[in-house]
Amino acid sequence: MYDLIDRPLAALPPGDRFLVRAIRLWVAARTACQHPQAMLAARFAQAGALEALADFDTWMTQLSTHARVPIQINCKCGLVTDDESVLLTLARDLVTGRDAKARTTLSLLVADRAIAPTFCALARTAAMLGQVGLPPGSSVRT
Repeated sequence: MYDLIDRPLAALPPGDRFLVRAIRLWVAARTACQHPQAMLAARFAQAGALEALADFDTWMTQLSTHARVPIQINCKCGLVTDDESVLLTLARDLVTGRDAKARTTLSLLVADRAIAPTFCALARTAAMLGQVGLPPGSSVRT
């Protein structure tokens, strides 16, 4: 996680960059009382990841609705924020088989009843992004 904080988005692997931008757009859409899936559909389709959009939306909705503490995603800067690094690390943990670590992190972020649906939605999102060549993770360029 700490390797991501304050990193330029341009230094991230494509999958991480895609996720951060999607997370920011989702939050911007919700803040503007717009439908996030409609705002993100073209971006996901262009990446060949349209099938991941519903699960991504479910993941973000679960985080938004059941967060134990506010998750701050409001940076318009070119750097990864603390909370974005936590979300990216969750996705990375799932694609690298660290499911138990991801569940533990989720238990700190969301209410108990939301852990399983949040975990499943993120796992499906990360897997589908991997199938289209945008897996979360890999080394960060320095």
